[in-house]
Amino acid sequence: VRKHGPERAESIGQVDRSMMIFPNLLILDVMGIVVRKITPTSAEHTRITQWSLASAGEGADMRARRLENFITFQGPGGFATPDDLEALEACQAGFRTGAGVPWSDISRGMHREHSGQPCCTSDERPIRAFWRRWQTLMSSG
Repeated sequence: VRKHGPERAESIGQVDRSMMIFPNLLILDVMGIVVRKITPTSAEHTRITQWSLASAGEGADMRARRLENFITFQGPGGFATPDDLEALEACQAGFRTGAGVPWSDISRGMHREHSGQPCCTSDERPIRAFWRRWQTLMSSG
């Protein structure tokens, strides 16, 4: 707080962040820093690998606590990951039906994107950016 002031300290210490690096790398700053790599292995399967990052010189007690938090929240049986994977499975099952749904609704926060307002953490702007880039690559031949 002394170095950066209360507002910046709040942003550094209390705000969760996620960054997507096209096409398949996520850096998540939620209950610790996690790097997640998404690798499609076929049209039906995807491998998700993730690593929990630590500061150099992290003590044994802090390491144990960080890894416990990582497993509890981000691990395969954790609080967040099973829900995320279940949502992906449900989407895949829906797409497999061939029902011809022309789009997925990823409009959350779109009103901020076109008004010049800053992005909120719950906005789907990064997802829209991902698909714009994907579309550009797929149409460039």
